[in-house]
Amino acid sequence: MSLIIAPFGAEELAAYVTRQMDHFFPHSGPDDAAIISAAMGKALQRLEHCFVRINYPSYSRDGNAHLSIYHSDQYAAFLVLLSNQIHREQAHHPVAQKLFGLNKALHGLNCMYDVELPPVFWLLHSVGAVIGKAAYGNYLVVRQNCTIGALRGEYPVIGSGFIMSSGCSLIGRCLVGDNVMLGPDTALLEKDLPSDTLVTGHYALELKYKPLSKRALAAHFHHEL
Repeated sequence: MSLIIAPFGAEELAAYVTRQMDHFFPHSGPDDAAIISAAMGKALQRLEHCFVRINYPSYSRDGNAHLSIYHSDQYAAFLVLLSNQIHREQAHHPVAQKLFGLNKALHGLNCMYDVELPPVFWLLHSVGAVIGKAAYGNYLVVRQNCTIGALRGEYPVIGSGFIMSSGCSLIGRCLVGDNVMLGPDTALLEKDLPSDTLVTGHYALELKYKPLSKRALAAHFHHEL
């Protein structure tokens, strides 16, 4: 198994990212390019592990993970992991901060460099998504205009196999079980959710709960739950 990068290889990708970052943030440091290059290998390993488990043809081909710089969801996920990898190696480094800003400028995605996403996640139409510092289980799906955030300093704790439809929000101290899906525009505030549940509605009006099989999860991932 390997990662295919289109239209060029890892070294060219590092140079490409550096040029993009310099365009948006022209006051670059003398070591910015070297910092990006040094983190590239581990970031791509993490991306490969993630993409090959996504159940959609453009993310893998013949068993090999595939990254296209022209596929905005894929490129957004790559920048998330690259910025986070730099942060892991040099906490709160300006390059990690600038890559977060680059991702926000290109894709309208707000996912800070110090957010620890799970090993396998899928950002679907990521524009308008705000992904905060929750505790994430593996196999996460976040669609457009979704929010995961804190209230009074408390973030959600999310189990494995969590799927957010478009326009959802999960705010505050929420304990979410495994294999949980939120329907479109569902809003939850300080609410615990049991495993194997589909939730719809709004916390201020009415919430509805239905049993959820593993079919939705299997439609998104080659999962291991």
